[in-house]
Amino acid sequence: MGLPMDRKAQLQFRLSTADAQQSAIRRLALTGLDDEEIARITGWSIADVRHVLSPPEVSSTMPWGMGTMRRYGSSDGSLRG
Repeated sequence: MGLPMDRKAQLQFRLSTADAQQSAIRRLALTGLDDEEIARITGWSIADVRHVLSPPEVSSTMPWGMGTMRRYGSSDGSLRG
């Protein structure tokens, strides 16, 4: 079971940038702590911890899709020189 952060560490965590907080959440997860333990240690909600740890959704249509390929390749989308 993870130990709660001391007050100084928790204040430092809360004053950190969003990126630094998210990195810290990920590092805690890598130590084997579960979402509930991380939430208790950091003072974040379980939902917020899970949001950080969940993989980002990838759009089914990539912005660099076929339109970009056609620009550099032939009109049928193949990349011929």
